[in-house]
Amino acid sequence: MAKPKSNTLLRRTITDTLIDELREEIRSGRIKPGSRLRQLEVAERFGVSSTPVREAFASLEREGLLVSSPHRGVVVFHPTVEDLQETYDIRIPLEAVATEKAVENMTDKDLDALDDLLAQMGASTTQPNQYNRLNQTFHGRIYRASKRPKLEKLIADLREASAAYLRLYATLAPTADQTQEEHARIVEACRERNPRAAAEAVESHLRHTVERVSTGLPDIAGEEREPGDSA
Repeated sequence: MAKPKSNTLLRRTITDTLIDELREEIRSGRIKPGSRLRQLEVAERFGVSSTPVREAFASLEREGLLVSSPHRGVVVFHPTVEDLQETYDIRIPLEAVATEKAVENMTDKDLDALDDLLAQMGASTTQPNQYNRLNQTFHGRIYRASKRPKLEKLIADLREASAAYLRLYATLAPTADQTQEEHARIVEACRERNPRAAAEAVESHLRHTVERVSTGLPDIAGEEREPGDSA
């Protein structure tokens, strides 16, 4: 007979489920940027105790999706141009280095996987949620080939913290056609075994994201602010 789950394991399962639910609600925009999250209200809504809610809040704060404010408590991250630019100022050189290292190590299997992901993304250019998931997998596949686990982890954490901006990017771009062209250039440089060209293609791709989101962010963020909330 299987042993019953311990209280710690059961709570961990509840917490993980709650983290996934809240993360998806934030990323999809069902919970608006700048919204205050009250521990008791969230616990009542999901039918759980306050402990997993507190743990979920802490985890999402580490991801950058929630922010603790001394005056307002826990609030959903409200994107700003300054934060966007700072995050990408860190991301761009790290992802460029990882790409250079990756091209040096890529096998034919890696390249075929990128081609397959590119094709899947091409079929999903009008489906932002699906495209974003494939986009994460695409970039992750490149950086994994760098064989630099610490660098890969740093990039993964920063990309996770940038998730809100990716949702805004999808809002600002009617389709992913232009992004798809940029991804194709990255794959082409990888196939040519040209590390520098691949790194430059990644840099250009990320800087384009910053430019597009920076231009539209003030209007989008203003539209999503809760009544009575301040930036």
